[in-house]
Formats: sequence, structure tokens, C-alpha cells
Amino acid sequence: MPEIQVQCDCGQPYKFDVEPVDGQMPGTVACPTCGVDGTEKANVVLRQPHPAPAQPRLRLASAAPAAPESPNVAPPPLPPSRPAMAPAYAAPVQEESGSNFGMGILGAILGAAVGAGLMYGFFMMTEFRFPLMGVGTGALTGLGARLMFRGTDHSLGVVSAIAAAIAVVGTLYAMYGEFPIFNIISVIVSISIAYRVAS
Repeated sequence: MPEIQVQCDCGQPYKFDVEPVDGQMPGTVACPTCGVDGTEKANVVLRQPHPAPAQPRLRLASAAPAAPESPNVAPPPLPPSRPAMAPAYAAPVQEESGSNFGMGILGAILGAAVGAGLMYGFFMMTEFRFPLMGVGTGALTGLGARLMFRGTDHSLGVVSAIAAAIAVVGTLYAMYGEFPIFNIISVIVSISIAYRVAS
């Protein structure tokens, strides 16, 4: 049973074992990260030639002559084969290096900094305090982490939530000179969005 590896358009590679039927996938397969159908990509991989394993060569001292086949006797039919069921979602390929998680943390920090800068810049230009701009800070934090990690991860979502909370609380403190307790809703929403985008 060959092992097939597919690279999704979102950047997530995933692999699975499959028994092809007539050189095609027996079922559908989808990306475990974004859910996009990857059946056609898997079929392209299956159509590529795969080298057959080398077979040991036997030496025979003598061989009996093959019996002549009867011209009127048809060979027995082959038993029907049952196609193997393809998994609906294949397991993602784990990255061997931990460098991507560090890049994801950097992306979360950069996204939080950009969101805080936009939030405070809006306040400086308009003298208008708009606490719900913390929602945008949370979205930028999660998006920055996701893009630089090139994927999603539960731990990255936690890091993004923490970065978004620090950025929003710090910006609100800079705007008000203190942290108004009624702005806690903006902080909670920002944390939730950052976590959901990155994880």
C-alpha cells in the first residue's frame, strides 16, 4: 500500500496510506487544516511512476516445459477487489524543526504591536477613545502568528491570546491613564479572536 503525500494550497502538507483503484483514489481526501478537497492532487501523485521493488533472481537447474493452453477454455475470473476506504481527513505532517513555532510567536508579537499602534494612532488623530478597536488588535495578533507559523496550533493560540491581552490592556492604559474596568469586555473579545485565529 503506497504512502501518498499532498501539499495543500494553504501550505499544509499531509500524508496517508491508500490502495489505489485503477490508478485513482478510491474516495475523497481533505486538508486537515483548511478542509479543502485534495483528491485531485492525490490522483496526480498516484499517476506519477513509482519504482517497483527489486525482486530476487532465482537460478533453476532445469525447468519443465509449460503445458499447452487449451484454446477453448477461458481463464477463471478474478475475485472482485474491495477498494480501500480513504480517510476523510488525513493527518498533517509534523514539522521536524521547532523553528516555525518561534516564527509564530514573533508573528503574534508583531501583529499585536501593529494593532496597538493603529489603536493608539486613531486615538491621537481623533481624540476619540474607541475601546472596541481592541478587537482588531486581537485579529491582527492571531493573523500574524498564523501567517509566520504557516499553520495553526493550540499552543500558538494561547501565546497569541496572551500577546493580544497585553497589547490591548497597555494601549487602553495609555489612552485613559488607567485601566477602566468597563473595557474588560474589549480585552476578552480580543483574547478570544486572537486564540481562534491562531489555533
